[in-house]
Amino acid sequence: MNKPPPIFDRAFCIDLAGGQVYRQAEKLFESQAVQSASWVSPELIGRVKGAAATYEVQLNLRSTVFAENHCNCPVGRKGKICAHAIAVALHYQALAHEHELQTEALAPVDGDEPIGLSASEAIAAPDTALQSILLSGDGMQLRLLVFLPPNLKEAAERNAIVVKVDAAVGREVVPLNQLNRSQPYQVCAAQERVLRLIESWCSGKLAALLQLSRVQFVQLLEALRSEPVIYWLKRPSEPIRWKGDHLVGVHEQVELAPNEKQAAVAEEAAKRVDKSPPPRRIELKASLREASKPNPRRLAEAKAQGLFATRARDYPSVQSKDPMLDYPLNRIVVDGSANYIAIRLPRNDDTIGPLRDRLKSEGFLLEPSNRKWWLRDRHKALNFLAGYLHDLKTHWRAVFTDNFEAKLELLQIANIAIETAEENGSFRLQVSLSQNTDEVNLRKAIATGRNYFEDADGTITLLERHSVERLHKVEKAISGQVDRPFTPTFSKRLQCAELLDVEDLLDEICEGWQPPQAWQARSQALKQVGALQPPPIQSSLDAALRTYQRIGVAWLWHLYRHQLGGILADEMGLGKTLQALALIECIRGEDTTKSPALVVCPASLVENWMREASRFTPHLQLLKHHGSRRAKESVVLEDADLVISSYGTLRQDAELMSTMDWCVVIGDEAQHIKNRRSQNARTLSSLHSKGRFLLTGTPVENSLDDLLSLFSFLMPGYLQKAEGKLSQEDRIWHSQRQTQRAAAYILRRTKKEVAPELPDKIEKTFFCEMGAKQARFYQDTLEKTRREIFEMEMGGANGGRVQFAAFKELLRLRQACVDPRILDATFAASESAKLAAFDEVLDECLDVGSRMLVFSSFVSALKLLAEHLKAKGHRFCYLDGSTRNRLAMCDTFNADEEIPVFLISLKAGGTGLNLTGADTVIHYDPWWNPAAEAQATDRAHRIGQQKVVTSIKLIAANTVEEKVLELQAKKAELLTELFEESAAANATVNVETIKELLD
Repeated sequence: MNKPPPIFDRAFCIDLAGGQVYRQAEKLFESQAVQSASWVSPELIGRVKGAAATYEVQLNLRSTVFAENHCNCPVGRKGKICAHAIAVALHYQALAHEHELQTEALAPVDGDEPIGLSASEAIAAPDTALQSILLSGDGMQLRLLVFLPPNLKEAAERNAIVVKVDAAVGREVVPLNQLNRSQPYQVCAAQERVLRLIESWCSGKLAALLQLSRVQFVQLLEALRSEPVIYWLKRPSEPIRWKGDHLVGVHEQVELAPNEKQAAVAEEAAKRVDKSPPPRRIELKASLREASKPNPRRLAEAKAQGLFATRARDYPSVQSKDPMLDYPLNRIVVDGSANYIAIRLPRNDDTIGPLRDRLKSEGFLLEPSNRKWWLRDRHKALNFLAGYLHDLKTHWRAVFTDNFEAKLELLQIANIAIETAEENGSFRLQVSLSQNTDEVNLRKAIATGRNYFEDADGTITLLERHSVERLHKVEKAISGQVDRPFTPTFSKRLQCAELLDVEDLLDEICEGWQPPQAWQARSQALKQVGALQPPPIQSSLDAALRTYQRIGVAWLWHLYRHQLGGILADEMGLGKTLQALALIECIRGEDTTKSPALVVCPASLVENWMREASRFTPHLQLLKHHGSRRAKESVVLEDADLVISSYGTLRQDAELMSTMDWCVVIGDEAQHIKNRRSQNARTLSSLHSKGRFLLTGTPVENSLDDLLSLFSFLMPGYLQKAEGKLSQEDRIWHSQRQTQRAAAYILRRTKKEVAPELPDKIEKTFFCEMGAKQARFYQDTLEKTRREIFEMEMGGANGGRVQFAAFKELLRLRQACVDPRILDATFAASESAKLAAFDEVLDECLDVGSRMLVFSSFVSALKLLAEHLKAKGHRFCYLDGSTRNRLAMCDTFNADEEIPVFLISLKAGGTGLNLTGADTVIHYDPWWNPAAEAQATDRAHRIGQQKVVTSIKLIAANTVEEKVLELQAKKAELLTELFEESAAANATVNVETIKELLD
């Protein structure tokens, strides 16, 4: 009597041979080393291919307690149970299991009487109500997506077609079996038929993975006729095209012969459609074998042994062979499953060295007999796929065997999902890995060092390394925590200031992601400055703006409307003051509260702001809050449209200024608050204002400390100081991250960028307001001049003597404007208005790499500047009338870009020099003949100059310098006689004209 074989499951095999032998056998089985397995009661017979020989196994199981093993391996020759015998047992059990699957699919249901059904009746869906989900006319729209395997023809031949069914609900796509049972849905009639079919096949449930017979597969196609919802798994973005009743490229592969079709239809009818055996749900447990196509070698051997006699025609009768032999030898070839991986590397290829090293470090072992690298461990195999599958495909361009591709179809790759919701002006952001997966499983997998996890239904999801790394990068960047551990889900409430920065980060990790419309309205304009909405500038001022200045005003206006701050960091000479005034005009025109605007600048620039505001925004009521006559009560400030003050005055009147509500506060020359601990920075930050902006021609993004100080005023809390003990690398990361966040709120244009629409020479006038001590010194000199002229006239002096004295006193007044130290060596340098203005320009030029020529008609002033530059440690060149090697000095300056300043006497260096190494010209004291002044500027602005040249005049406000400047264009000849030494001796200007000038 033939004894049936035992069930060679894991418990039986371990009891028979022990755990260590079983693990060795598993590796042999997974590597497909078993060549045959058959049961001839009471013996299990098989052959196993080894590295050096083929082993013949004969395992006698008459008594499982006293099993006898006969194998020609060293262990078997001793009569012990060897790994080869257990591997044959595992192989035999796998064959038996595949046989069960096939016979189960073909067996008729007990008690059913065969009845005659037409093909169309066999294809009809059961007329029963859906049990798994709720259908409602007002439910969420549901759309089915069906994915077909690439090996459809082979699967159809063996009557086991695996299909994947997803459900699209709104913007989400989920496996069909994960639909919410309590959520009502609505579907079209065709797809409702499909749902009923699946329920009838799966005992009233919905499944996402189905294994269908050919007839069942045709049923599915008929139900979805003309519906564009069927895809190839490898091309999920393009539905398969219907041509009439024919699904292009699909029906050809599953078409039955007439006699087969008739038999299949009758067979299906006999089972009754609503009672047909359910297609097997694909479960991913210890291996993926149940869901993949049967191994050709095993099927051929089973056929020879008569195991599959009932359906032998479904399987190819071919001898087994190495699946990698069909692929080029010069390519990397990958085979395997979820339990093992085999990789064949091309020989004599030096470029694959890094990959070979990676395989070794991941535990791969080289088997010399077939030159393959093997990883025979389920946990390691899945971790390797999660970490390096992307690299194998994209970087190494590896080829994957059909067998491996079929196995991979049943693995899911965790993707990054992004969700946003607007909440009271802010946005709630949630970024997660594998949105439709249980987060508890994700966290458990990560905590145990696994880069994969398995759901309750057996679905394996890989935590792909690149996705994990990108998500972790975003979590650290958005949170600002360089040492933040990775979590599969990250959420944060975003303020308006963070939207652009976060949007750029999300664009990197999720291509094609689109933020909500409200989000885009705030961020898109900053992303594309040219697309900004035009601000409401009055036409008279708009006509004075250049194109890049209009863009600058639009940028400032956009930030103001969205309660954001910013830094206008245009290069010197591009009109930051004008753009700021245009913004103030827009705000005052739209502001219903009529709160005044405040500009805070260095004391040397207060007068310049007053002049520019009077010129470009004459309809605004201006108030200068500076000096001894400044306002003492807030009511005086409230009546103004624009208040202009200095940093020093702001410190002194901090209590008064902080009681005000300002529509906007603008800080000029932002370097004055770069130290956030300074009183300037603290006082400016304490002001109450709807909008806050800073102006500076100095790039501020090079120093994190500077940025922290500036943004603590602009948008408190937006930038963060590094906390805790961080490594040098982490500190560098934090600094770079904060700089990136700040970049969106800094608008920087250089002359080179806007040069096409700029003149080749920019001329500017800075009015320097003298401090109290210098103003008193100037006034005393002026009174002395008037008194001496009066006394000489009263004493009866002749006209020539009076005229000479008048010229002499006029010269002293000019020197008092330039630098009082020329007349009084004890005068403090810090009280010189022009020296302070010179330092402002010098610092800006040094920061942006500009080089300057400084002209003065007073050698004494140049020498004072030289001492000042030496004290500050700056290199410079110097040229006056006593300089002999003029050309050599010029060559030194032009050749050495590390020299930032050239001090030049106007008389000695106004002509005959080529100084194209400079791009900024400062006229320290005005040269009263415009033509001569232009000649001096042309030392830099001439052929060979590659940059736009900026010419700056420093004028002492409310002095003789300003009065003569007003007369310059009208009476150039008169002024030449007044101030040219050569002309003064023979001047025809009378004393009355000079007295008029001094009035």
